[in-house]
Amino acid sequence: MSNDLGTVAAPTSRPPAIQKSPTESVASSTKARPATSFVERYALVGLLVLAFALCAVFLPEFRSTGIVSAMVNSQAIILLLALAATLALRTDDFDLAIPGVMVTSACVVAVMSTNGYSPAAVIPAALAVGLIVGLINALLVVKVGVDSFITTLGMFTALSGIGYAITGSKIVTGVPDFYVELSRAKLLGLPMTTWYGWLLVAVLWFVYQRTPMGRYMLFIGGNRDAALLAGISVARIRTITYVVSGVAGALIGIILVGNLGAIDPGIGSQYLLAPFAATFLGATAITVGRFNAIGTLVAVYLLVVGITGLQLGGAASWVSPLFNGLALMIAVALAKLVGKRRGAA
Repeated sequence: MSNDLGTVAAPTSRPPAIQKSPTESVASSTKARPATSFVERYALVGLLVLAFALCAVFLPEFRSTGIVSAMVNSQAIILLLALAATLALRTDDFDLAIPGVMVTSACVVAVMSTNGYSPAAVIPAALAVGLIVGLINALLVVKVGVDSFITTLGMFTALSGIGYAITGSKIVTGVPDFYVELSRAKLLGLPMTTWYGWLLVAVLWFVYQRTPMGRYMLFIGGNRDAALLAGISVARIRTITYVVSGVAGALIGIILVGNLGAIDPGIGSQYLLAPFAATFLGATAITVGRFNAIGTLVAVYLLVVGITGLQLGGAASWVSPLFNGLALMIAVALAKLVGKRRGAA
């Protein structure tokens, strides 16, 4: 299934001449785009500041540094998942399996570690889950040509069953301190899980904005046929993104099990919607019409500020999934509008 932001990222110039190098072709297609206005790029940032200010004015509890810290820390896993999801989305693919990889890898860590296996055995086993899932997804989507949405949604569902099988359908507790410290140890008053999210923002920003790989991913997402004509190895890069996102999901699973100190094999569905709401909403900011790391970061925090403000104002607990669902629909609609406008420019 092609997502709407593929058109947003599509080069507006004619397909590059075959004699051009891939780097030159990507650069020329990028220059051909109309300049994005300052307001478009930073509207989401302004909305975040406004939402925070309104909550601080009308909700005295919101002014507490403890609330701010709690909001940031509570979204660390969502941020990591959302950033991992941008990898496939940049190439106009979906990878809905990432939360499933996360939970399955966490189950592997919890079961193996509580049965006496050392981190030297546990961590490679957990990472192998992500590697294998990434390769299977790439085989089905890139090689066979199965729709990426259907493939990865099916993989997510299958992984849910595997997680139950690994744990015996039980919540596994008593995860060793080694994994807990990996996630909960604090630096400058913030848990390492939060720092991992910010570090990944920086890494992906650099990859997307400053490397040929990032430009190739963008070009493939915009126009695969033109990318092939430009000499870009489309299949190889799409395969790499699936493998990397799978391994990233496994790493997040290791972080998750340390953060919780236990694992429930049934929690995967709780992490499916919010990351994608953030990625699509983030694509309407900073580098408008493109899935990007900083926009995703802003979107994650905008969503949690909105949800927290509503809950502190007396809203029921079900407001969180409702808010995320509406945010996803609005974000996709905005992305479609941006794509139409940029395509007509």
